[in-house]
Order: sequence, then C-alpha cells, then structure tokens
Amino acid sequence: MTQVIDLLGYERIAELAAAIPFAPRRDRFIFVRHGETEGNRTKRYQMPHTPLNETGEGQAVLAAKTLAKTRIGRLVASPMARAWRTASLVAAEHGIHPEVDGALSERFYVSLWDTPIEGAFNWDWDPDGCEPLKTFVHRAAHSVLRILADDSAQGETVIVAHGGILLVTCALTGAMIERTHRRNAVPLRFERGKDKWTASPIS
Repeated sequence: MTQVIDLLGYERIAELAAAIPFAPRRDRFIFVRHGETEGNRTKRYQMPHTPLNETGEGQAVLAAKTLAKTRIGRLVASPMARAWRTASLVAAEHGIHPEVDGALSERFYVSLWDTPIEGAFNWDWDPDGCEPLKTFVHRAAHSVLRILADDSAQGETVIVAHGGILLVTCALTGAMIERTHRRNAVPLRFERGKDKWTASPIS
C-alpha cells in the first residue's frame, strides 16, 4: 500500500488537515468517488454541471451493483452533477434518496473552469480566482466530520464526492490507499482499527 504522497501538494493537504481535530463517532464508512467525465478523460478543470460520460455511467452502475447488498443507513453526496448522478444510481438500488451537502463539492477552480490542466497537477497551487487550498481543506474536512458525527443511522454511512474530497478524507484518517483505488467509482470502506484507519475497496 502507498499513501497518497505521490501527488504534488498532498503534503500540504495533510498538514492543513492535521490542524483539525478528528474524532468521529462512526468507526467505519464508505467513500465513492464519482464516475468518469469527459473532463477527467481529457484532463480539464471541471465545471459543477459536468455530467458523467458513457464510461462513467457504466462505472457508477457497477459501483451501485457492488453496494447493492450493503445495508446503507445514510447516503450523503456532493451536489455537483457527476457526484449526484453517481449517488442517485447507488441510492436507486436501495430505494432511498441521497442527502445533499454542498461542502462536499470539489475544489472550485472557477477562473480555470473548462481549460486544460497543464503539466503535473499540484494541489498546493493557489491560482487567482480559484478557491484557496486552505479554504477547500477546511470546508471539506468539516463536512466529513459532520457526517461522521452522526451515529444514529442503522447501516453504513456512504459519502459520494470527488477526488479532492477523497484526499482530504485520507489526510484526516491517515489511511493509506493504492493509487488504483483513487480511480473513478471505486467504493472504499474506511475502518478504524486498534491504532489506525484503513481503507480498502469493496468487491
């Protein structure tokens, strides 16, 4: 297993997350990144309404089927179209509706939306007209904390969001994941052990 430090700027995400106390009531939860979009495929900064592409639809359907036998007590999703569609497909398998949490939205690269990502992506870069990394980590972390503070749900808590939110979640928990598990629509179970959190794909 390799931690996500192979990503440029992840060390800064981890540093910012370390300043936020992490004491969730839930000992486990599931995280699902949205299915693929054309923005993912062509490496562009994505707008909020970017939909899943055909591959992403298939990935989201497969994730929903993978979780079909999981007892879901709560399903919380980003309102961005790609995450909301993925969450809706998961929810449909269970006859439930997702809850929306706007703070689970991906980092807002507003001035760069729909432009190509040039070179290696660096999370610690704060371009003008875009959401600063510190602001993004703060809102994402507190969203995850709010969700995991609720232990009343009977069944699994599932979060459907974005790659950036997954990185913040890894930073909060200290969980290590393989690079392939950061791909689109891979359901990951985060679980607190005796002395550390782990994250592993659900098959």
